[in-house]
Amino acid sequence: MGLLGTKSADPATTVATITLSTTRSKLRRDIAAWALVVVFLPVSFAAALPFFWMYLSSFKQASEIYSVTITWFPSKFYLGGYEYAIEHFQLVRAYSNSIFVSAISVSASVMTSAMAGFLFAKKQFWGKNVLFVFVLSTLMVPFFAIFIPSFVVYAVFLNLKNTYFALILPNIFTAFGILITRQFLHSIPGEMIDSATVDGAGDWRVFWHIILPLSKSVLAAIAILQFLGAFNEFLWPLVMIDSRDLYTLPLALRKAFAAQGPDPSRLLAGAVLSLTPILIFFLIFQRHIVRGISLTGVKG
Repeated sequence: MGLLGTKSADPATTVATITLSTTRSKLRRDIAAWALVVVFLPVSFAAALPFFWMYLSSFKQASEIYSVTITWFPSKFYLGGYEYAIEHFQLVRAYSNSIFVSAISVSASVMTSAMAGFLFAKKQFWGKNVLFVFVLSTLMVPFFAIFIPSFVVYAVFLNLKNTYFALILPNIFTAFGILITRQFLHSIPGEMIDSATVDGAGDWRVFWHIILPLSKSVLAAIAILQFLGAFNEFLWPLVMIDSRDLYTLPLALRKAFAAQGPDPSRLLAGAVLSLTPILIFFLIFQRHIVRGISLTGVKG
């Protein structure tokens, strides 16, 4: 009797309740998002302010930059700093060296990260865990702790001083890349690899046709981070490179600044020319960085 006397809920009322709940949830998310925008927008603006001033002041003459009264926009656009920087800093050659070294380093580090991550995530071999702990331990060693031994190895034992190999070889291996690739590959079902193996695919075919296509996002993040690090590296090229023809961009700018004196228009023009490609590169590929890093938060 109780069951027969129970009235079923009105479908229209149920739909309206669900719609209202969804709307309220969406409204709360929107309010939280706008609150974050309101909080972080002034912080972002304050962080970007020096870069705006640098870009605008690179078109000023030295007297206007040194003026007691701070101005944002140049009274007259002055291109002398850029002309001097391009002509005397040998930026074209330095750009070419930096791009060459960065491209080779990124290609090698992406491949080593993918192959090592595949081995540690999907293969079983003796000493696997011990070797992986050893790889991770390299993340805890500061670069300056091995700086002098590295210099001795590359300059004395390998005789690679003043060569491209001295800049490329230290960057072909990245423990961080191996770590996040391994973490990501744990999310790929083992049954997929087992099915390919049953169909006759070997390890190399599985790696090229399954692992690499599925790992594009995380490998893109590794490539971008490695490129930024290799392109902006200064201290290691400073001690390993003597020939001006092999100078990378940071090294060429530092040597040029030290040689020509503290002319602010030339310094700012050189800084803008060195920063702009990296800024454009980051703005284009920032989505891949965020997505690749977020994909590493999977089961270990």
